Amino acid sequence: MFTFALKTFGCQMNVADSELLARMLSARGGVQVARPELADLIVVNTCVVRQKAEDKAYSFIGGLRPLALRKEAAVSVRVDAPAHWVPERLPPDALSEHALHPPFIAVIGCLVPLSADFVRQKFPYVNLLVKTSEPAVVMSELAQAFAFPSQQREPAATEHAQLGAEAAAASCTEAASGEDEALAGYPALAFPRHSAFINVIRGCNHGCSFCIVPRVRGGEVSVPVADVVAEVKSLQEQGYRHVTLLGQNIVSYGSDWKHQPGFVELMDAVLSQSEIPWLSFLTSHPADLTREMITQVLSQERVTPFLHLPIQSGSDRILDLMRRKHTVAEYLEKIELVRRTRPDVFLTTDVIVGFPGETREEFEETLALLERVRFNDAFMFAYSPRAGTLAAKYHDPQSRAEKRAWLNELITLQRGIAHEVNQRYVGRTLPAIVEGKRNGVTIVRTAFNKPVTIRHTSRQPGEFTDVRIDEVAVSTFRGVEVNA
Repeated sequence: MFTFALKTFGCQMNVADSELLARMLSARGGVQVARPELADLIVVNTCVVRQKAEDKAYSFIGGLRPLALRKEAAVSVRVDAPAHWVPERLPPDALSEHALHPPFIAVIGCLVPLSADFVRQKFPYVNLLVKTSEPAVVMSELAQAFAFPSQQREPAATEHAQLGAEAAAASCTEAASGEDEALAGYPALAFPRHSAFINVIRGCNHGCSFCIVPRVRGGEVSVPVADVVAEVKSLQEQGYRHVTLLGQNIVSYGSDWKHQPGFVELMDAVLSQSEIPWLSFLTSHPADLTREMITQVLSQERVTPFLHLPIQSGSDRILDLMRRKHTVAEYLEKIELVRRTRPDVFLTTDVIVGFPGETREEFEETLALLERVRFNDAFMFAYSPRAGTLAAKYHDPQSRAEKRAWLNELITLQRGIAHEVNQRYVGRTLPAIVEGKRNGVTIVRTAFNKPVTIRHTSRQPGEFTDVRIDEVAVSTFRGVEVNA
């Protein structure tokens, strides 16, 4: 037995990779723990889309230094315990003694291709660097460097994965085949789960001027339809109720084989060949979201009434500088069709303010767009330059304080809009999946991914129930269970 801890930064695609990696590690005899100090193996899955995520990763890795320098100790660990449980609070008969050594620390994901040398110099106690978060590749690298229970070799104190150009290419090839094999081959973790993420397309071909993703994740590579369907069916058999298909730009699915099949065919296959109750997808690039996708996919009853469609700016000039490949008018036309096709859709977006060269008038165009569309929710950010992107070379006279002021103005507006728009749910009864108890209340989650707090339920985690919404807040709704 060995214990492992996963720390994930960034998008839901990273979350999906970490979940599959956890399943693979569990299959090798690992027990997931919540606290790094209890782990033999610590994996840090990183993100560099924004400076804040990068800084958080560095801070977390720096915080591991005392663990890397610690002396051996014996602690009590619960075998097969859910990662959110605290071992010290479990009954004594559920615990077993486990000797802890200085942990093996692996840093994986998007930070590594950009900053491997810096990580080696700043954090010499990191044992392994992997230039991707793809689980099959990470497991292959760990098999060479970390002493799994079946292995006898002790890893070197500071052993790094140094992937050259040829090795990186080989790893990508392994991931394309190895991960597909792995998808349905690993059982869910031992603790109750009901929602899962599946990465169905990696990378991005768009090259937006502000985005580092193509540089760190490469071009688009799709997982074959049959493998996606097999994974969904496997999760369904294990009791999962909600599956979300993920991609940096999921509606570009199949681009690497000329969309034969494409996104519509993928969704049709999952719906027709599985019985998963709720099926979601994200994220969609507006330039690639077609009329056929909207009318044929969003109209399906088992497809959840949720769409995340990033706009980034309400100014055509800024959208052009961002290289978004669509106009505001084209975006609005698609929003109109979405709402005609699925009137109950919960619509969210991304917005960047303070893009290089953006004027006050152009920022006000973004405010006007939010007023017009009236999103249910939005993820809003001040522009963060990423080294190696086209936008990082643009002249940017605006100060951080000005960007922050604009962001606060945008957030205030959008919170007011969301509060008004979401009032439509008050008094309505909605289906929801029970997640569990937290801080004395029960959390359930709607089909459009909104958590709802209720006082109690007779249902078990993973079961469906009906809740009446009594109050809406920015991040959470409040309600009561009905017809239990």
